[in-house]
Amino acid sequence: MKTATVKTYSITEVSKMYHLPTTTLRYYEDLGLLYDIPRIKGRRAYTQQHLNRLGAICCFKDTGMTLKELQELFAAQDDDADLDKTCDILDNHYQRVLEQLALLKKNERHIKRKVRFYHDIRTAKENHSKMPDWDDYRDRDF
Repeated sequence: MKTATVKTYSITEVSKMYHLPTTTLRYYEDLGLLYDIPRIKGRRAYTQQHLNRLGAICCFKDTGMTLKELQELFAAQDDDADLDKTCDILDNHYQRVLEQLALLKKNERHIKRKVRFYHDIRTAKENHSKMPDWDDYRDRDF
């Protein structure tokens, strides 16, 4: 009976897929964030399970979680008895992400007004018409 072969990826392939230097992948391994990576002929052979874990690492890192917090989260997740700690870490991180989103949305509105304002200045100059006044843009949504 034939056994299914598991698709594996080299460190170079994973590095390219996730836009991370190979040194970062090795560092994550040193920290215990990635582990049990088998070697084939002395080279790391990442599986889909490792890619899933790396996807989670990237998600949390991209949203501001520190490596120390990631270590705490993964340690709590690996300990089924520590579901309260897992939930606390995730709840706190989610709250920070919501705050970041609110700040980004506020900044996006300001930038959008500036973009519109300066496009209108350009149009006014091209048409030799009245220049816009920032006060007319300050509280408007576009």
